[in-house]
Order: sequence, then structure tokens, then C-alpha cells
Amino acid sequence: MASGANQKVVIHLRNESDDYLSIHWVNPRTKDTAVIKSNVEPRQVFTLDSYVTHHFEVWQELNPHTGLCGSGDEGKCDEVGSFQVTEEGDQAFIIREGVQIERVKIVSSRSNVKDLMKSIDLKVVEDPENTLAACKERATERFNQLDDDDHDYDIIMREIQDTLHDCMTVGLSPRIKASYDEVEFERSLRLQASNIAENFTCVNTDLESSPDVATEEWVSEKDSIMRMVHKKMDRPASRIHVVANFASAEECKAMEVEAEKDLHVASTADGKGGSKVSPGRKAMQAGIKPRFNPDGTPLDDNPISFLSGRVYEYTNHVLNMNITHHGQEPLMSIQYFGRGRHDIEPDRYTPHCDGRCTGEPHVTGGRMATMVIYCTIPTQGGFTNFQNANVHVRPNSGDAVFFSYFNPLTNITDNGLTQHSGCPVYEGEKKIITQWVRYGVSSKTPHNAFNTLTILKSEDGE
Repeated sequence: MASGANQKVVIHLRNESDDYLSIHWVNPRTKDTAVIKSNVEPRQVFTLDSYVTHHFEVWQELNPHTGLCGSGDEGKCDEVGSFQVTEEGDQAFIIREGVQIERVKIVSSRSNVKDLMKSIDLKVVEDPENTLAACKERATERFNQLDDDDHDYDIIMREIQDTLHDCMTVGLSPRIKASYDEVEFERSLRLQASNIAENFTCVNTDLESSPDVATEEWVSEKDSIMRMVHKKMDRPASRIHVVANFASAEECKAMEVEAEKDLHVASTADGKGGSKVSPGRKAMQAGIKPRFNPDGTPLDDNPISFLSGRVYEYTNHVLNMNITHHGQEPLMSIQYFGRGRHDIEPDRYTPHCDGRCTGEPHVTGGRMATMVIYCTIPTQGGFTNFQNANVHVRPNSGDAVFFSYFNPLTNITDNGLTQHSGCPVYEGEKKIITQWVRYGVSSKTPHNAFNTLTILKSEDGE
């Protein structure tokens, strides 16, 4: 039995472009090309006999009817694509606009791939829903032809399943992949634009907050105070809300006094499970552990515990969860100081995500929401900017911005929309209180049982 380079391979090709094409074999020694097939018409399906390691080029040709290429430039057909036979067995390729060649996976050699590729109407291919319906109809027709007494019943049933799978692979998968590639391309452009806009947004200290997409009134059950919520973004895994008058002056003062004795240089995760001081985050901070009654209610005479309880109350209101303070990180008092626009290293926090924001599943014990409470507002600078979402917040004293980066219904994290920065503080002081809210922690497995990669220290050798 032949194998490797001696193994004959049948190549199925379909021209899905609007161009006329020619297929050329490339001599592996001289790199010269020889025409295998010319005048391949748009929508034409054809086959080639080849061998493993053979290399081919696909050239754009003049339209024999108009004398023009697909681009409309007479005599200038310079689009070239290529593909190589890399494995044994039947193989299929679709040639798209610009001589872009896409390999299509073939599951079953029993399926007549050539006929299958001919039978899928391009209009159907452009609509995934119609393609799926057409593939099902084709398989159903074959099933209805079966006879219960057919001795090859099991074999034919497998063929029907393979045909349905191949039909979807040829007709549906390329369209889904093309759509995904288009989304990713547009996302990369958006990210590039947001990086450019970041500095312009932070420098413009007169910029007002981004417009609301919706508003609502929220009444805390703890203090019965109605607060106005300004929603800047309200997607299932990417929410950005500004809650007016979230904290009182008394609560802010209590946090500031408590933090004074423990202020130290702020740090960030080092990407290895630990933390480090980084030039990307220039501020002072101190963690404050709120105290609660045994039943979880705030202490009557403790404004810090009331403030902490309100954070979890609003989190549960938005995400319809039952998050408590047990095992959570402490409230963090963070302070930035302005030294004028001439300062070449101003206090700021460069763009970052508080938790995972890659669109992947949430990891148990990881952060999933943040509440930033603004107590002291600088006279210039200090916005919070969500560059990828085109959202910036210029808060008032006492306001809080809540943002969540987790969809509790799907367990999937935000895909970069909640990446944010603390713009440079130019003049005055910026004093905030931050609560990072985790999902999957408890009294028995608190936040400090995990390293900064959200790996349990007991599983990380610590």
C-alpha cells in the first residue's frame, strides 16, 4: 500500500470568488509553474489528482468575456494564492475573493464531496440558518429513501450522519469562521483606536462623563435612601454603573482616619502569582477589614461596616446573586496626589483589568466586580476611563462606579470592555475606596487562600 509522497490524493476545489482563475503546479526543484487548469469560472467546482507534498498556486486571470480582472484593471491580474497537499486522503479547498484559499475538513470519504460542494447554493452559504436547514433537508431526503428491510441499514445511517456533518463543514463552518475573523479584525481596530484615545481623554480635564444608556432609582434596604444610578454600559458580562451619593462624608472620613496608620506604596500582580511595585500604578494604599455582627449585619456604630455592606447589597441587586462579605478582600483606601502638569511621573493607574477580562470562563475564587467610591475629588485630572468601552467617568464626591466583568448566567468573563485606568492626577488629591468583589470565596476559603493568578496556594506548593 502506497504512503507518504507516493500516496495519491484527490483534491476538491470550489471557486467562490467573482474572478476567473487558473491552477498551477509548482516544480519543487526549479520552482517553475505549469498550468494544470485554466479559465476556472466563478462558482465552478472541480477536482485534481495529486500526491502528498505537491504545491499549487492559484492565479487570478482576465475575464474572457470582458478582458478585465475582478478589480477592473485591464491586464493587471496579480492576485496569487497557494496551497500544499499535506496529508493523505481526499481534501477540499474553497477559493474566496482576493484568491484567499481556505482548507475545508472532510470527515468521511464515503461522502461525495464534489457533488456536495456543487449542491450548496452560495446564497444559502451566506446565511448560516438557511445552510443548516438545507443540510438537514438533504439528510432527511436520504433517510426517507431507506427501507426497514435494507441489509445495509446501519451503514447507510452512518453515511447519512457523515453527509450531514460534511455538508455543514463545507457550507456552514467557513461562513462562521469568516464572520468570526471579521469580528476579530474590527475588535483589533477598536482596541488600537482606544489606545490612541486614552491619553487624549485623560489630558482633557474639562471632559464631562460619558452619556447614560439608561438610569434607574435604587433604594438601599439598609438605609432606605434612594440613589440615582447612571448606567454607562449594561451588557450581561460588562456593566458600568455610576451610583450617585453612594457614600456619606462620615463614611469617607472614617475610612481615611483608619487608613492613615497603614498607608504604603500600592502594588500590582507580578504575573507569577505574587505582587510587585509597578511604575504603572503610582499611589498610596491601605487595606481596612470591616467588622460585622455574627449574623453578618453591620455594626450599629461603625460607618465602615455599613459602607461595606452596601457594596454587596448593590452587587447582588445588579447581578441577582447572594454575595456576602465572608472571605472577601478588605476595603482598600487608595490615595493619589497631584504635583502639577509638569510632573513627568504623575500619580495614576495605567490601563488594566481588575479580574479576568478575556471572555473565558470565570475561575472560582477570582474577582468578578469592583466598586470604586470617590471621597475626595482632585481639582484637575483623576478620571476613571474605560478606554475599550468609550466610557469615562468624572465623578462627584460621594459617587461610586460599579463595574462587573462576569455574566453569572453563563460563568463567562468580560472580553476587555471593563479594562480601565485611573487618569493622572494633576492638581489636588484623589482619595477613593475600592472593594474588589470575588465569587467563590468563603470563610473557609478566603481571598488570601489564592495567589494573584487565582490559584489556591495549597495547589501551588505554598
